[in-house]
Amino acid sequence: MINIKPSARAIEQYYKDGYWGTDTIGELISRQVSSHASKIAVKDNAGGSLTYEELEHRAAKLAGFLASKEIGCGDVVTMQLPNWCETAVVMLAAYKLGAVIHPVPVTYGRHDLEYGMKKCGSKAVVVSGSFRRVDYTETISRLKQEGYCPELAIVIGEGVEKVGVTMDEALSSHPLRITDYGESDQPAAVLFTSGTESRPKGAVHTHNTILFGENCFRDRLSLTSDDVCFMASPVTHTTGYMHGLVLNLTTGATITLQDRFDGEKAAEIMRKDAATWTMGATVFLSDTIEVLEKKNARLPALRYFLCGGAPIPEDVVRRAQELDIKVLPVYGSTESPPHTLMPPDSPIENSWLTDGKTFPGIEIKIVDEDGAEVSSGERGEECSRGPNTFLAYLHEPELTAKSLDPDGWYHSGDLATHDGMGSVKIIGRVKEMIIRGGQNISVRELEDMLSTHPDIKEAAVVGVPHQRLGETVTAALVMKEDCEALSLDALSAFLLEHGISKFKLPQDLVFMERLPRTPSGKIQKFIIKQHINVQPIG
Repeated sequence: MINIKPSARAIEQYYKDGYWGTDTIGELISRQVSSHASKIAVKDNAGGSLTYEELEHRAAKLAGFLASKEIGCGDVVTMQLPNWCETAVVMLAAYKLGAVIHPVPVTYGRHDLEYGMKKCGSKAVVVSGSFRRVDYTETISRLKQEGYCPELAIVIGEGVEKVGVTMDEALSSHPLRITDYGESDQPAAVLFTSGTESRPKGAVHTHNTILFGENCFRDRLSLTSDDVCFMASPVTHTTGYMHGLVLNLTTGATITLQDRFDGEKAAEIMRKDAATWTMGATVFLSDTIEVLEKKNARLPALRYFLCGGAPIPEDVVRRAQELDIKVLPVYGSTESPPHTLMPPDSPIENSWLTDGKTFPGIEIKIVDEDGAEVSSGERGEECSRGPNTFLAYLHEPELTAKSLDPDGWYHSGDLATHDGMGSVKIIGRVKEMIIRGGQNISVRELEDMLSTHPDIKEAAVVGVPHQRLGETVTAALVMKEDCEALSLDALSAFLLEHGISKFKLPQDLVFMERLPRTPSGKIQKFIIKQHINVQPIG
């Protein structure tokens, strides 16, 4: 059970300003049934489709089953699921009990799943039987035997192992008799993010901190229940969870999901479903544009393509404009979910010259190493404060204190400039982290794991610029004496066996006699990048 609460200062200020209210996410979604009962709430590329009435009915049955297993207010439900309709069912069912959702992307390996569930004290876990050649029943079975796993496991679809109960069994229960949505200032989600530390951190958000940001998105984009959102970003990741499931289902809109991004299929789904907006990493945008150009096609209903997680090249924006697609840059983090978004009526050049403009009610400042605010155009660390800011890292008071100061400012670790009028431009990172296709990769975590390999003497990990993905991972290795150089396949197999997620694997290796260091012993990664003919970003 998680009992973290907002500060007294935040409660007083944000209720007074009207930024926070008494509604919870579950209440707002269930409320849509009265006016949109027969309307499609969520559909997926696997053929699934649920109206608001069907979503409500299935969620009530699943909530009834969870309640029969003594899961209630404040308890954590972990879900590692693809972009399927059932993911929305699990979310709403948990919220009908006042429970907390711990979403885990399907790309996360056993190592990250176990760590997150243990940190959260999860009471239940919901997984797919298998997806993309990964069998999650094997993962759950192994965790039950060797690691930490909740007693209750629910499996959607078939897997090799017989573990837990099936979703069909769970949905055969009687609907929940007494709904308890909890309170709006109670935790609603624990979203894990990798940073400079060796392990992911669980950012705790309440219903209010999540809903404020989504309401800002809704208002700036003038979204209504008539909109259709296409979402290929994982709905068990911050982007897909907040701006996909929560935003659209609380608005009464339709969200159409793709469980594995493919540019050609994405373009077809958006055309067929008349998607009015979408959001994803830069690679999603560039791949979609390439498909449309090759087919000389258009997406006439698509008003906006929101893009974040990596720089947006000017060429890509201009090519999108030729296809009548408006590209809107977004910036934020799991701790302070996107708190800037370029207004739709902005000049086109703002799409590559800025990373958006702050929402009303959210403050930003750029500070130097001493914490003093810098002038317009000067570099510094980007900090933000507002009703969207997370409460704390779960069970990590020291890490929380490093990132969230006593006045409520979240220190992002990103290098940025500002124009003095609310727009920011991210130019690099203070924190050492690689962002591959919009997903954060902790350099420290990889280096710590590489150091355990019996043949490796030293290891350093660097990000290499990539046109599609933003960055990819290269590992610089110093082998022990008399040990042969490892192949990329062998190293990948070692990392996967030790639970490292597949998206974190190095794409290239470079072997060195020694790693370059400063007199104090710090590895000089810019020299490593020069060695592989890569210039640092920013």
